[in-house]
Amino acid sequence: MIELDKTETGFRYMLKAYHEGGPFMHWISIFGLLAIGIAVWKIFEIVTKKQVNTRLVGLIKMSASLALATGLLSQIVGIVQALEAIKAAADISPQIVMGGAIVSFYAPIWGFMVFIVSLILFYVIKEVIKARMN
Repeated sequence: MIELDKTETGFRYMLKAYHEGGPFMHWISIFGLLAIGIAVWKIFEIVTKKQVNTRLVGLIKMSASLALATGLLSQIVGIVQALEAIKAAADISPQIVMGGAIVSFYAPIWGFMVFIVSLILFYVIKEVIKARMN
């Protein structure tokens, strides 16, 4: 669980949450970077060329879905590991259990954020391409 001072908020908190979220956070970030990279490339292509190519636009939507699925999978894996640790321990405090439950939500939250941003990019690019083709 993240232990925060009263003054620790914003970017520093986000970095700690990212670190605590585990290795699945990196995969979610890679899917997000893939979606953003393709979106920037398509926007550049639309602005600089008269031809509009719809190739790889669907990959934005797929990477968004994979980010969301990875976040949810990470939570399930984390909860299973926590339950195994609780089962192995003879006596465990509710604070430790709740701390682990809170940490298990970091990756799904990050996955949902990447999902939302990627879908917005997908639909904006899709509409711009549709407008350019007409």
